[in-house]
Amino acid sequence: MSSLKNKDMKKNFSQQWLEILCLIIPETNSAMFLMPSSDNKKIISLAKLPSDLNQYADFMPVVKYALKKQKLVCIPNIPSKNKKYYDFHALPIYADTELLGVIVLKVEHLHSEARTKISKSLQDGSHWLKLAHSNQYHEDGFYNNIVGLLAASFEQENYQEVLIQLVTELTKKFDCDRVSFSEFKDDHSHVVALSNSAEFNPNANLIQKYADAMDEAVEQDSNIIFPNPDSVLILQSHQVLFDGLTTASLCTIPLIHKQQVFGAITLTRSIDKPFNNETINMCQQTLALITPFLSLKKEDEQSLFHKVSQSFHKNMGEVFGLKHLKLKFAALGVISILFIATLIQTEFLIKSNAVLEGRVQRVIAAPIEGYLISSYVQAGDTVSKGDVMATLEDAELKLELTKLNGQIQQARREYREALSSQDLVKVRVVSSQINQIAAERDLTIEQLEKIRLLAPFDGVVIEGDLNKILGSPVERGEMLFKIAPLADYRVILKVDERSISYIKQGQQGRLSLASVPNKRLPLTIEKITAVASSEEGTTIFRVEAALHDAPKILRPGMEGVGKINAGQANLLWVWTHDMIDWIKLWYWSW
Repeated sequence: MSSLKNKDMKKNFSQQWLEILCLIIPETNSAMFLMPSSDNKKIISLAKLPSDLNQYADFMPVVKYALKKQKLVCIPNIPSKNKKYYDFHALPIYADTELLGVIVLKVEHLHSEARTKISKSLQDGSHWLKLAHSNQYHEDGFYNNIVGLLAASFEQENYQEVLIQLVTELTKKFDCDRVSFSEFKDDHSHVVALSNSAEFNPNANLIQKYADAMDEAVEQDSNIIFPNPDSVLILQSHQVLFDGLTTASLCTIPLIHKQQVFGAITLTRSIDKPFNNETINMCQQTLALITPFLSLKKEDEQSLFHKVSQSFHKNMGEVFGLKHLKLKFAALGVISILFIATLIQTEFLIKSNAVLEGRVQRVIAAPIEGYLISSYVQAGDTVSKGDVMATLEDAELKLELTKLNGQIQQARREYREALSSQDLVKVRVVSSQINQIAAERDLTIEQLEKIRLLAPFDGVVIEGDLNKILGSPVERGEMLFKIAPLADYRVILKVDERSISYIKQGQQGRLSLASVPNKRLPLTIEKITAVASSEEGTTIFRVEAALHDAPKILRPGMEGVGKINAGQANLLWVWTHDMIDWIKLWYWSW
């Protein structure tokens, strides 16, 4: 009969314990607590949630896996028949080497951090189950206390009624004259429930003494029994309370939940019934199991504003607490750098690809039709004014000149004969012929002079290599060379369309050429073209700039990078303005 009663109490306790655990883990879909049978040949269900849970075949593979590993296991992201995904958590609970049971949770699929928190809650909850199987006291007494307290607490509708029922039940269970319960907030204990007193004045002198005694236990993080001549703890507040109660034995126990002080409880008995260690241990373990339920009950009844405020303070505690110090120091370093960057003013430089061009470019074209017989320069060569660059075939022109000279001598003889015979009509006709032939001769002489192509000024040949086409005919006006002066250059900057709005005429900048990387050449913006062009998949605008103090080593066609000073701005804006502008455009288009 006793064995049957003990089994029923275990079952009731396990069910209550499982319900509290699932309250702590609200994402739980279903849960089970299984324990070995009396002959240790199979696993039987002792508690389940919901209470009508019948289909639990999907729990068994996880249970077997956990028993094989003999540790906490988590199998995430398992599909179910309702097309949802769940995580399965299983923890075998051992007392020394004895298997007490296995707790299994079926939880909505969560991210890894949330799964870690659930595992931590399971491990914390398993401690209370181990306490129920401790040999420090008789199991019947423990189950009676726990099941009775849980049943009485669950029956109450609100948090305050739970506290009143709790102190009342503790008074009965531990044969006390009075039990007081306090909450710890603002670094001080506040008495909120007192047995045998539905209403009391929290500012009363005696109540304040209770609160001071509880603060004394909380500050020393220890259970306090008074009187206790062997204690090494500070017992000043307990002495004051003892004096106020005249004949009483005192016991104060701090309540810890989630590694924080939740409150404290003080029990008083008559002096002839002092508290012993066994009673204190049972009371402490009973309160340790009931404290999570009290915390949940209190949180449920808080206002939305209070919950938001509490969550904010908790998050601030996480941010400014001692956890993850390396990550926090790194984040603080990044924030500090960004803040300092907003205070530092620097030049806002617009970078663009650049190419060097001659300000004046002169084309050397073929003056007449003919054949190219020689070429003395090619692209990249420097020339001086009057240097011969190429020559054309002159044989035909010389023959034409000889022919015209003969014709003009013959016409002059005819002119003299007509003049001697006084044939005035013939004189006028021959005179006109002489003038026509002379004009053709002058044209031929002028063409002979142009067959030698001369450099019009000092400069460099930027286009033209005729060595491969020597002997071939050229048409009149055909371009043979392009020449640019050596001392007069302009810089063509290819500015990205995202930066063109910052460019203005007259702005200063610097140019670094690939061929002269150690020099920074000053430049000034002169002209911004209004026509965009596409180059290498990027839309660019052509910006012309004047180059100052150009060294003699420069040549047209050299390429490099130009930086234009567009004014002063803070360093953070300089780093991020491109990204911010892109986000603004994306947001507006979206």
